[in-house]
Amino acid sequence: MRFVRRTLVLFLLHQGHIGGQRYEYIDNDYLWDKNFDDDDNEWSRFKTEDLRFNKFYFPRYALPPTGFKPLIKNDYPISGFVNRTLRTSDAISVITPDDYEIVYNLPRIIDAVGGLPPQPEAHVNAKFWELLQHVIDVQEIRQTRPYTRLLPLPDLWKDADLNQVAEYVRNEYPGKYQSLLLADILNEKYGEVILDYNCVPYRTDSMFLRKNFMLASMNTWAMSLVGPYIFAAKYYCGRARPEEVVWAIKTGRISNGVPHAIQRKVANLDISNAQEFTAYKEEGCPRHPAWPAMHAASTSMSFWLSVVLEINDEQLCQARLMDYGISYARTVAGVHYEDDNIAGLNMAQEVLARALPKYLKERYNADPKAVARKVFMNRFDWRNFDPNDPCPFLRSK
Repeated sequence: MRFVRRTLVLFLLHQGHIGGQRYEYIDNDYLWDKNFDDDDNEWSRFKTEDLRFNKFYFPRYALPPTGFKPLIKNDYPISGFVNRTLRTSDAISVITPDDYEIVYNLPRIIDAVGGLPPQPEAHVNAKFWELLQHVIDVQEIRQTRPYTRLLPLPDLWKDADLNQVAEYVRNEYPGKYQSLLLADILNEKYGEVILDYNCVPYRTDSMFLRKNFMLASMNTWAMSLVGPYIFAAKYYCGRARPEEVVWAIKTGRISNGVPHAIQRKVANLDISNAQEFTAYKEEGCPRHPAWPAMHAASTSMSFWLSVVLEINDEQLCQARLMDYGISYARTVAGVHYEDDNIAGLNMAQEVLARALPKYLKERYNADPKAVARKVFMNRFDWRNFDPNDPCPFLRSK
């Protein structure tokens, strides 16, 4: 009987009808509810303040419940039925605060970086609209004046225009540019590499395993450690991507409280779908919520290098420029708000600050108290980063 029911469901899917709703295939793998994109019925009761992340689809074998989309304000943080159902979609890395990799309390981590971000509101002076306006303005600059210097660039990217910067952070191998910078640092392009023996105890005069290998290992360790916290925070917050908000405005699904200046700019955009708002015309943004940014969180190099090295100013400057460059490049691409990036950088630092004393003790026999002191001394609040003066410690010399 179960086989008969499954066969009937698959037949109805291939006919394109089930439960009174119409579906269609995308790349022969995924289904999406046309009511969500083409029918005003589901949006007739939709409010501006309800807009949240909804860029996910369901595979053929996992039928989306009737009316599951759009997810709205009250569906986040995800839990229960929404959590279980979302995991059967193609939403990327759905994680909740009770995940086994989440050791530290997630709400406290979020509070430590300034709390949850602004969301769309039916009020023209709401902070969120300033953030969206910035992304829209940056897209216009990238498309019309790509050689404008919107951000300070590390040496590895010094000749890149804005379109190249956006392309650098498009589905790249995790840690690619951090690894390239590490190679330059280890080749002493920016001065001698000196370990802090309080955090990485002395073993021999010529350190290879505890320098080259260690730094390469820590680069990937840091990314893998912070990743679950970032994705748990994403599904805790549920912030819609810029392209989702722009498309909702473009198609008239939201207008109440949206500033007229933004409505006019969006109306004049020459786009035929949401992803065309971004630099990535084919795929648009990733299929997970905007805040906090994983690209930003994956590039916390300037922090942990400051802990294990007696880092010099040139090394620190290049590391910070790389951290910020990888982060803000995602705003250049149109897939993140600026505060997504800052939150990602700060959240990664918050998690690493808690983990480093134990990690360096267990891995390299460090004194955890000495590590904790070094961590405290080298914390940096990315909300205070000035792109126009990224390395003030160099200027002050």
